[in-house]
Amino acid sequence: MAGKAMAEIRTEGGSIYFYTSTTGDVLLTDAQAALQAAISRQGDSPYALRIVLDCLFLATGSRDRLLGSAVMLGPDEEDEFNGNKPSVIIDLLAWRVVQNTPIRRDPVTERPI
Repeated sequence: MAGKAMAEIRTEGGSIYFYTSTTGDVLLTDAQAALQAAISRQGDSPYALRIVLDCLFLATGSRDRLLGSAVMLGPDEEDEFNGNKPSVIIDLLAWRVVQNTPIRRDPVTERPI
């Protein structure tokens, strides 16, 4: 696992940002799993947000550690996958996770990589 990345988490009160310095390459999958874990709280953004954040910290292996991930009020960190903009959007209002990066393709086969 590698890569620095951010996820924008959209809520009724605005957006906050989750940053990982070590698991950016799997942030989309982690975000999808986190949203699924919060499905019982769909429509209750404050509670769902706590579940999503807890799942993301657990997935990055940084819960109860000083380094590895953080929550921020603005997109103030590096994102190696999307030119320093959040590469994943977790929308608690529309209840979806969206990849916010250009799809990289193999130059020979043109298949997504």
